[in-house]
Formats: sequence, structure tokens, C-alpha cells
Amino acid sequence: MYWTAYSQFKLKEFDQAKETLDRLLKAFEKTTWKGDAQMLLAQLPNGIKVNIDPVTVTVDPVEVEVRTQEVQERIKAAQEREQERAQAAQERAEERARAAQEREQERVRAALERLKDFNGVGVGVGVGGPNGSLQSDDDPCEFKIVVLQALFQSDVQRGIAVASDWLKPGSTQTPRCKSAALTLLARNGGKSVTPIILGVAQNEPDLKLRAHAISVLGRTNDDSVIDSLRDFALNSQQSEIAEASLYALSEITSPRAITVLSEIAMSNKSPNLRRAAISFIASRQGEPALDALFKIYDADQNIEIRKSVIAGFGHRRSDRAGAKLLEIARGADNIELRKSAISGIGRRGGDQAIETLLSLYDSEKNEELKDQIIYSLGSSNDPRIIHKLIDIAKNPQTPIERRKRAIGWLSRSKDPEVLKFLEDLLKQ
Repeated sequence: MYWTAYSQFKLKEFDQAKETLDRLLKAFEKTTWKGDAQMLLAQLPNGIKVNIDPVTVTVDPVEVEVRTQEVQERIKAAQEREQERAQAAQERAEERARAAQEREQERVRAALERLKDFNGVGVGVGVGGPNGSLQSDDDPCEFKIVVLQALFQSDVQRGIAVASDWLKPGSTQTPRCKSAALTLLARNGGKSVTPIILGVAQNEPDLKLRAHAISVLGRTNDDSVIDSLRDFALNSQQSEIAEASLYALSEITSPRAITVLSEIAMSNKSPNLRRAAISFIASRQGEPALDALFKIYDADQNIEIRKSVIAGFGHRRSDRAGAKLLEIARGADNIELRKSAISGIGRRGGDQAIETLLSLYDSEKNEELKDQIIYSLGSSNDPRIIHKLIDIAKNPQTPIERRKRAIGWLSRSKDPEVLKFLEDLLKQ
């Protein structure tokens, strides 16, 4: 708080600096910064007010100079203390980071040393035993994963080789180890490991492991898997597989992925899956994603699906999305769609959204939609909205519930005009 006030003082924001210092001194009466705060407060214009007789008062320039020098010395001392604190904190942070790094290095070294003890295993050589398994009764899966991570860090190609062995048909590795192998392959292998992961996605009997393989396919950002992901999403009867496919598609940046997500959004799959596809489309930047949202809205008459598309429009800043929201808010034949569009306009924020909603309120005849407009506007402290809320609250022709709601929104404001209005209401 002190340094905030000091910054405000340097920026000549004297009122803000005084407010910050007053809060500091009130909230932390015993702080060691109290003297510094008081000295800074004394430097503010009108920081200390004293009643004096202008006829009899005299000022000793030497004393003023001494006090000014004292103030500067106190400030310098405070700055030096803060620098010492910052340096000490940085040194502690660096020491913790070094200790953590040393612990991690020691763990990796220990893992590699233990790896030598397994039958047929040498550091950087390969893995013995059938199907690349590590034959040891006291070897937990967590330890194996640490070793595999270390191998990937030391030599990516050898790491890929071992992880691929873990995922071969007939492997005796546990599902947890196989899952870790999939993650490490997707993270480090690039497109070269796509066939390995795709093989698990297509053939693995364990449903959870298969779903995990599908989900990490997206991390490869490989266009070649899009058709397979489309097939998984649209034709699988297991929701886990469809959801994993959708997630993988959301991570692939190709425009083709948007096309497939659009197909899923307009398919006969579950509403939850379709809404998730719409959400993934809406989160993408650029006109292709917006074009896809327009296409879905125009092609599907399902109210819930359309509301999901409208929510997608509300999260975009383009003029096209804003125009579509206004069109729906004004003229849609379903009141729920209109309410969703009004909410979407409110979420976009900014001056244009405020002007649009205020205009809609004045022209709208439906009382339920008027309530929705006020709800979308009410949390803002914009003066235009405050004036509208005052107009609503004092208008006896307005439904009483909306007037009460307007007063509720106004109660959050500290605007003097609002306070006076509330007092005047009580006098009526």
C-alpha cells in the first residue's frame, strides 16, 4: 500500500495517494511503515492542514530546508529497506528453485541407477524382458513412469522405442503405465508417433485407455487423424469415446477440424455432445469458425442448440456476431432465443452493447424481455445505465417488481445522484 501511494504521488495523483495512505494508517496502526507513510502524507499538497494567523506567523527557511532534507532521507531509507527486502526474497526464491532442481536431478539419477539393476536393461541401451516389460516384483508403476520420463529427457528416440513397446498388443504393462506412455509419446514424438497412438485408439480393449489414446491424438496436431476422429465421434456408441474425439478435434488447428466439429454439432448425437462441439467452435478465432456458427444456427431449429450458438456469438467481438445477436434479439419468433441474444449482447460489453440494450429497452413491448434487458445492464456503473435505472425506479407505470429490481441495482452505486434519489424516494 505504501509503494502504491508513493507511485500515485510520483504520478501527481495526490488525492488517490492520500486515500491510500489514510487506509494504510487506519488498517495497520502498528506497521513499521507508519513513519514512512506519515512522511509521505506530509509531502502531499494540503497533506497536513494547520490553522495559522497570517499576520503573526513566520517561517524559518532554514527549518523548512532541514525538514525537507529529513523527509528525503526518510524516503531514501525506506527505498533502501524495500530493496533489501526484495533482494532477500529473490535470494530465497532462487535457493528454493536450486534445491528443487537438485532434488529432481537426484531422483532421475537414482531412477537411472535402479534401471541398471533390472534384467537386460542398460541406461540408454534398451529394455529386456518380454514385450519390453520390466520384470521386478518391487517395481511400482509410478517408478517405471519416472524412468520412462528420464529416458525421454535423455534420448527422445529411445524413449519412443520403449513407450511403443509398452503399447504393443500383448504388453503386460498396466493401464496406468500405458496411459503415461501415450501422454509422453504425444508430448514428445510429434507426427511420427501418430500411427502408434492411433493403433491403440482403434484396437485397445480397455475403454478408458482407448479414450485416453483418442484424446491425446489432438496434441499431435496431425491432419491425418481427423477422419478417424470424425468416425469415433459420430459412430461410437460409447459416450467416453465420442467425448474424447471431440476434445482431440478441438486441439487440432486445421480448418478441417472446424468442419468436422460442425458436422457433430448438426448430427443426431446427444445434445450435450453437440453443445460441446459448438463451444469448441466458438472458442476459435477467425471467420471460418464464425461461418460455422452461422451455418449451425440457420440449419438447426432445436432451441437448446440455437441457444448454444447464440452464447458463442456473445463471446466473439466481430461486428457480424453483434449484428446477428441484435437481429435475434429484435425479431426471433421464440422468446427464449431473444432472451439469450440479449444476454449475449450484454456479455460483449462496451459502449455499443450499452447503447444497443438501452435502445432495445425503449422499443420493446414484452415485459419479460424488458426484465432481461435490465438484468443484462444492471451490474454496470455506466452513468447512462444509472440514469435509466433511476427512470425505471421512479416511474409509477413500471411494474413494481422491476422497480424493486432497479433499486436493488442502484443500491450498489456510491454515486451522489443515486444516494440523493434514494433519499428523495423515502420522503415521498
